[in-house]
Amino acid sequence: MSWRPLFFASIFLVALFAPMNSMFVGYAQAEDTTVCCESVGVSLHLIGSDSSGSLTPFVQDLTETTMTKTIATAVASEETVGTWSLPEVWPGTVPASTWEVEIVYEVTNAAGAQVNATASLQIGSQTYTSQTGPTDSFLGQGTGTLRFEIDVDSTSISSSSNVVLTVTARSVVFNLPTGDAQLQFQWGSEDSDSVIKGDMPLMSLTLLEPEVEGSEVYFSVVIDSSWGTKILSNSESLNMRVNGVLLEGDPIETSQGDGVRITWTWLDASGGEESVEAKVEMVLQDGDSILSGTTMFLVETFDSSGGTGTYYPPDEPLRTDGEGSKLSVSGIFSLGGGSTGLQLTRETTVTMDGEMAFWMRWGLDHIGDDVTDLSPALQAFDEGSVTDDDRTSRSIEANEVNEFENQMQSKSGSSGLYSYFMSQGLGLDSDELLGDYRAFDSIEVKLDLHGEVDVVNHPVSLVFKSVESVDRAKQMQLLRNFIDVQPIPVWSQVDISLEGTSSGFSAFVGPSALESDELDVSHSRYPWGETLTINGEALNQDEKFVIVFVPTNDPLSAPMPLTIGVGLALFVGFFVALRLSKNKSRSLLALELLLVPLIAFIHLFAFPSLFVGGAVVFTVLLWLITAVSSPRTRLPEGAMALANTQTIPCPACSTQNPVLSNERPFRFACAGCARVIKLVA
Repeated sequence: MSWRPLFFASIFLVALFAPMNSMFVGYAQAEDTTVCCESVGVSLHLIGSDSSGSLTPFVQDLTETTMTKTIATAVASEETVGTWSLPEVWPGTVPASTWEVEIVYEVTNAAGAQVNATASLQIGSQTYTSQTGPTDSFLGQGTGTLRFEIDVDSTSISSSSNVVLTVTARSVVFNLPTGDAQLQFQWGSEDSDSVIKGDMPLMSLTLLEPEVEGSEVYFSVVIDSSWGTKILSNSESLNMRVNGVLLEGDPIETSQGDGVRITWTWLDASGGEESVEAKVEMVLQDGDSILSGTTMFLVETFDSSGGTGTYYPPDEPLRTDGEGSKLSVSGIFSLGGGSTGLQLTRETTVTMDGEMAFWMRWGLDHIGDDVTDLSPALQAFDEGSVTDDDRTSRSIEANEVNEFENQMQSKSGSSGLYSYFMSQGLGLDSDELLGDYRAFDSIEVKLDLHGEVDVVNHPVSLVFKSVESVDRAKQMQLLRNFIDVQPIPVWSQVDISLEGTSSGFSAFVGPSALESDELDVSHSRYPWGETLTINGEALNQDEKFVIVFVPTNDPLSAPMPLTIGVGLALFVGFFVALRLSKNKSRSLLALELLLVPLIAFIHLFAFPSLFVGGAVVFTVLLWLITAVSSPRTRLPEGAMALANTQTIPCPACSTQNPVLSNERPFRFACAGCARVIKLVA
């Protein structure tokens, strides 16, 4: 039988069924298109020291510290103000244009300075210079800007080319100096922002052929530059428009060679075959013009309800878009007695969203994947009971959750994988956040998907439950700055909310936040136990803090014994004071009862037990002194008061003194001169 009829029959069948298959998978026709940018108008900021400075297009690299070069005496020879280079150069063509240099200066103790300055700009193998002229060589007193205009010819640069700016000054003469005159050049801070402005290649924007799945179309742009994800976090904006409509929602970021791929999901396809316009827009710096590019794509979609509305990348997504995701740490902890002595029980919930949450979900769906190139944090997990049907299903199955939880808390020793995963995957120090696992009596890890099992951008929480024995009367660290600071941040900000309680016979002594004023620590004491709350909002990744306290079950510090002791001491003290003031005025003693609410306030806000005891002793002594020294206002028991008008004058000072007793003889002191008067009848 000849092979030719079979061959042509095969070709016919493929041609017949190809349109039918496209109805199910969808398709897009077009090629990847580089839409931007041969050159970019950019302001390069001067940062770093005068001898090894650098140029950066990112205003975020400016610091609060101003770098300076001071010329304190008149100079006749040439002196270098500074040299700054661009460490990352993107290959392309630098067009012919005029570059502008603006460097901040300050003249002090003189009416001005006459300076002959030169700006030299090296681009690749070419060097261009500009000098101050007769009209701009005088720098007035105070702060100003020295400007140069440098004409640059069209030239090509490669990734190994240099872009170097050098500023020199010579023949500096101060006008009318009044003391130690000096000329100071400044750069590197927001207050003293010196820049060089010009046109040069910095990046390329490439629109990729869309991917179609059912009714969902995924539009991607690849940013190729020398800065990787840093260009995402430091650019002002990056948007995708389809048919003029801005695509909402968080895009998915993945690596694409040396560049970064950003993918948006379009859900407004009309169905069937249609031609769509895709436009990418990027603003690199505030005030710059929009870098944009447009191309047309032919796509075909079909009605489908099986998508998640989020692009599912075949490669591991990036953990950060350069800005970082929001992190929330909340939990409860309790201090009390246990089988091994004093124990601290914690339940800490770590909640993440943004890129980190999507990376977590994608990683959970790839447990045990030996095909895809995974990061070490994800490679550490074995497949266990996860099957091929569970893996890469775009949904997180129960097997994947169970395997993740089991390996997090039991593999590789008593600490499980959680310490390694948190460090390598989440950029968190578990010992600083949760405590040293070597001190744990037990540790349990749970995963909370917040009701969403699909691999989409939705929050994920890790819940850690631990029990550890603590040393009585020894200061312990509850929490410390736990983020491993990275050049490109994984976390944009951190919120902390923790609440602790103690039993009636244990206490948190001296809780405080050290090294930072950004965290609030509140401590309260009740008869049945103490409460301790720690709150901090929008903390930076490099915020330093330590939360410490001394756990104890000392009866003198524990809330129940302390409350009983304070109550008994006050009751006994006031009872004795009442007995001592039985026949005396008690008005002042009653007023001093206001000290009882004050002691209750001191007790409630958990002042140290020594302070509380001192307040009680002071109050009781004050009551006793008041009771003893109060004037007598009532007759002794069994005596009969005489009439109000029955008085006797003092023989010495004639002061009328009331006679308060029928006893004879009766001695009493004169109210006027204190002389003793004796009545015998």
